[in-house]
Amino acid sequence: MKRVIAALLMLVTMAEYAHAQTAQTRMLERQTARAIRNAGFWCDKVSEAAVDKVLSALGPTVVRVTCDDRTRYEQYKVTMTPQNRIAKIERWK
Repeated sequence: MKRVIAALLMLVTMAEYAHAQTAQTRMLERQTARAIRNAGFWCDKVSEAAVDKVLSALGPTVVRVTCDDRTRYEQYKVTMTPQNRIAKIERWK
């Protein structure tokens, strides 16, 4: 019985942690989409974001952001400052 209670407690804790991670991820995606729109580009929903390790190795961190709402698809290159602020947004070519 003690093992069952411990396992249930662990499951509930893991579920709460996963929910918090998901909420934080959604918030960052919305902020990124807003920054892209404010720069004059289209982005309704961020479907993927990943650090480009090749371009980031040469200097500042470069993140490839994909915006996709199932009717339109665009990719952007977001260059970050050392303080994790957006320095530049360009279309990915």
